Amino acid sequence: MQSASRLILNPHILNMRNNLILGGVLALAATVPAHGADFFDTSAAGSLIDLGVRLGVNTTNRNLNKEVFNVWNHNSWGTGVNVGAVVNMNFRNYLTIQPGIFYQSRSGQYAYVNIDGYDSDGVAEYMMQYGKDRSYNFTIPVMCCIHFNLSDDIRWDVEAGPYLQLKLKSSVNGDFSYPVYDNPMANPEAYIPIEARKTDFGMKFGTGLRILNHYLVAVHYEAGWLHPWKDSRLGGRNKGWIFSLGYDF
Repeated sequence: MQSASRLILNPHILNMRNNLILGGVLALAATVPAHGADFFDTSAAGSLIDLGVRLGVNTTNRNLNKEVFNVWNHNSWGTGVNVGAVVNMNFRNYLTIQPGIFYQSRSGQYAYVNIDGYDSDGVAEYMMQYGKDRSYNFTIPVMCCIHFNLSDDIRWDVEAGPYLQLKLKSSVNGDFSYPVYDNPMANPEAYIPIEARKTDFGMKFGTGLRILNHYLVAVHYEAGWLHPWKDSRLGGRNKGWIFSLGYDF
């Protein structure tokens, strides 16, 4: 009995048994496929070029310098739609250059008050105007997209790039004019119509999730760099948020 006990507790036998168990575990692990994409995958892309479609809604704003109507100057955010297509040029699994073209409608409301002149007693008389403006545009962005894998089925995209906007049509419901600058005692004849520029240029920033390698949900911000009016003295900027769904083929 004593010798049997020594045989079981022999360290050489224990080491041999542990090595066999460890070897079996490693062999089993080698037969199980690895799961989980790299968070930042620098390998070559599976396809060099693919196409995508996008559909979304926006809320936008186009304003004037506060000095133009210094009594009251307010431009509200309006709503519109975005519909377009993109080309994904996949250089690596983490990097895509994405040119696109979108049809975009924009809207907004405005309310302006300015001193229109003075009566015989020197009391100020005010000129008030308000209404709604709407524009229809083609927007052409070129985005640089960086991808991060949250899992095998979900990818996080971070995007930025310039865009060019071409105005197709602009309509206004209500008065839309501004006082002549070199006339401190303004009168109704001293107001001229406000006209929008035909083009805009700016930067677009965004982020989104790509699900199951095809479906996309994203949000973007467009910041115009140019004055939106033909008379640059009016100042102001175009800006807007875009919320969209997409599908990449």
